[in-house]
Amino acid sequence: MKRNFLVLPFLIGLVLVCSVSAGAKVIFKLATAYPPGNEAVVVAEKFAELVQAKSDGAIEVQVFSGGAMGGERDTIQALKMGSVQGVTSGMMPVHMFAHKYGFMDAPYVMRDYDHWKSVWRGTIGEEVRSILLDNRIMVAGIYYRGVRHITANKPITKPEDLTGIKMRVPQDPSWVKIWQELGTLPTVVALPELFTALQTGVADASEGPASQLTSYRLNEVQKYLVLSGHMVAVGVFMLNEPFVSKLDEKDRSLILAAAKEAAEYGDSWALDAEAKLIEQLQEGGMSPIVPDARALQEKARPAITALFASEWDVTTWDEVLGY
Repeated sequence: MKRNFLVLPFLIGLVLVCSVSAGAKVIFKLATAYPPGNEAVVVAEKFAELVQAKSDGAIEVQVFSGGAMGGERDTIQALKMGSVQGVTSGMMPVHMFAHKYGFMDAPYVMRDYDHWKSVWRGTIGEEVRSILLDNRIMVAGIYYRGVRHITANKPITKPEDLTGIKMRVPQDPSWVKIWQELGTLPTVVALPELFTALQTGVADASEGPASQLTSYRLNEVQKYLVLSGHMVAVGVFMLNEPFVSKLDEKDRSLILAAAKEAAEYGDSWALDAEAKLIEQLQEGGMSPIVPDARALQEKARPAITALFASEWDVTTWDEVLGY
């Protein structure tokens, strides 16, 4: 009998602890290397707003933007390790974990955003998502980030004008090879350090979508906006798969639905904002230049062809263009 009296309080306490745990607020940390005003932050903040409303405040999304948790690689590694539950970024996860599919984020390979989405929805995209899932990263949605252009402090109208320029590029070997082919001196700089690198001369030029150029205030350190349109930029909304799988069915459905909706919102927002951002850069002092885009593409072609024959040998350029 005495033993039963001891067990009863323990069971009551256990029930109380479980009840408190079940009713405790869920904290969801979402990181992005991009600053406020960028579409990656727009998507993150929309997600936080949707989750707040859909969960009646039971799930709290904390957004860490502007490189508060480091550059893109840092945030994605944190996501893989479970230090954060969500990340909005560019296509850096492909370069990190599925580098043989790096053509999905390379200059001149894709025709436009519709072409990119066709490839993503096909077998190639399925293969990429599977590789990321093996690294505990679940893709919840994609969103448009704009067409990428070049910024510089000298006019660039033809391939020869790029010779010897220190071009800021992401930390990816394929990008380095393509920009070397174009005659530049590729300089790897993390996004949070981009403005300072251009201001101090560590880099002479950069390239990116209008949202990146405006959010990093590049009109303050670059004179020319070279409308090269050399590739379409796409963002990805990722979740930590172990975190998602441990949620109950209701919360899991809520998180996935909110992530998908936020990505779709970011898609439309970026499409609408792009023209206004280009105008904003010009009003901020940048002089627009329309280069010979065809000549730039032809100059880059040998490097791209070589990359498909070696590093991107999971497919061919012809197969990609066939989508």
